[in-house]
Amino acid sequence: MAHFLKIAVLFFLAVGSSIAVWACNPGSEAARKESMKSEAAVRQDVARPPIDREQPARFETATFALG
Repeated sequence: MAHFLKIAVLFFLAVGSSIAVWACNPGSEAARKESMKSEAAVRQDVARPPIDREQPARFETATFALG
C-alpha cells in the first residue's frame, strides 16, 4: 500500500507541475503581438466621457490621517 501511495503522490506532483508550467507559458511571440494589436484597436474606439476629457492640468490629493 505504501508503494502505491508513493507512486500516486509522484504522479500527482508530475501532473500538477506540468499543468503549472503549461499555464505559465506565454505562447508564441507572434500570437502575443497580434493580441496586443487587436486590444489596442479596441481601446482607441472607446468613447471617453466628457468628465474624462475635461480633466484639470494639475491634480491634487488630500489625505486624512486618523490619530
